[in-house]
Amino acid sequence: MATFVRNRVLNQLVWSAEEERLRVQRRETLCELDGLLTQLEEVNLRGGPIPTRVLVALRRRGVVFRPRTSAAELIEAVFAVQERFMRQPDGLQRNEAVHTATAELRGRLAS
Repeated sequence: MATFVRNRVLNQLVWSAEEERLRVQRRETLCELDGLLTQLEEVNLRGGPIPTRVLVALRRRGVVFRPRTSAAELIEAVFAVQERFMRQPDGLQRNEAVHTATAELRGRLAS
């Protein structure tokens, strides 16, 4: 006996096409930021100093911070930078609150 299930899909999300070169660059950046995030989480758990190579890589990827920023604050800053590299579906407006929160976090870390 066959059972037929009727699926109804509403409001499907659609992403615009992305040039392969740009896609590769975006994904490489996100992968590097993920690796840096893992290292920061380890430092945060151990309570040790943040290695200079991690700080240099964070700056190279656009994470803005002041001297003596804690690992926890840097983790939040990496999340904010990662947000810039995330694609949004077509027709979806970025939430203004996200922009405000990101700007506030950047201001706190840069001061």
